[in-house]
Amino acid sequence: MPLERLHALAEKLRLRIHSHRSTLSGSEWLTRYTLIDPLLRELGWDTEDPELVIPEYSSGGGRADYALLNNGRPAVIIEAKKLGEPLSLSVISQVLNYCLIEGTAHFAMTDGRRWEIYETHKPVPISEKRIVSFDLLDTPPSDMCLKALALWRQNIASGQVGTAQTPIVTPTADAPDVVQQPEPSVTTPPTQSASTSTPSAAIVDTNEGWLPLTEVREDRQRGVKSIEICFPDASRVTKRYWYEVVGEVALWLINMGHLRANHCPIKPQSGNLYILHTEPYHSDGKPFKRSIRIGPLFLNPNYGMGQHIRNVQTIIRRAGQDPSQFKARW
Repeated sequence: MPLERLHALAEKLRLRIHSHRSTLSGSEWLTRYTLIDPLLRELGWDTEDPELVIPEYSSGGGRADYALLNNGRPAVIIEAKKLGEPLSLSVISQVLNYCLIEGTAHFAMTDGRRWEIYETHKPVPISEKRIVSFDLLDTPPSDMCLKALALWRQNIASGQVGTAQTPIVTPTADAPDVVQQPEPSVTTPPTQSASTSTPSAAIVDTNEGWLPLTEVREDRQRGVKSIEICFPDASRVTKRYWYEVVGEVALWLINMGHLRANHCPIKPQSGNLYILHTEPYHSDGKPFKRSIRIGPLFLNPNYGMGQHIRNVQTIIRRAGQDPSQFKARW
């Protein structure tokens, strides 16, 4: 889903609101058909596929207008109103109740023009649960696109719901669509050589301190205050601890479509404890001492630094990728 296509749809919907405001203001069904459904489809939600979207979803003694599904369960519940109808606190309370009953992490409300996205379990008053909002008429289209990506199906599947910070990279013919996840530490990608035959690959100058992950040594990590990772698509992220690096690499692999649930469980080269699994339990049924949710998977961070450095390479190889294409510096 290139950003340009989403931007073009935003412009189209703006014109549609201006041209048909009076008609759409009188019909929720028409608002859904002409404004809401097209945006959901562009964000990866095939509104005709019941494995992804269920309209009129029964929940908590009522019906939600849409349930966006992930692994067969509602990941986002959406309440739709006709164009111009207020997104009132009473409606928010109603949808929140649906989500609490279903265990759904996020919900949204929209009249086709205004969109508000909320985090169900955020421990604050209802009015402060909102995490993203945009208005097709008042929000600049470029900003609106980045905010709308909170509902991009890939983001929902990975559990990363929020306003995007960087644009979508137009995919090559053999690469999946990808958007950089919200991350304040992402910086400008390294300069790429014009002669490279794979423009999505990160060409990193080792004179700047970059090393392939395969060459990182534990004895050089003592006293390090942060680790910067450069992914093969040239995006970067900076983290304080190596277990966080393992999680970021796993998330990148999931978002790129390389790492899937059927690759799990993933274990170190030696030992029986799991690094990554679809549930936070080892083979003997004992739970992870501590676990971190990485999209649909669970990471076991209970290792020492040296093992984390080895574990991240194990995960990359299990996903069918080359650890030497992931660079690090500190």
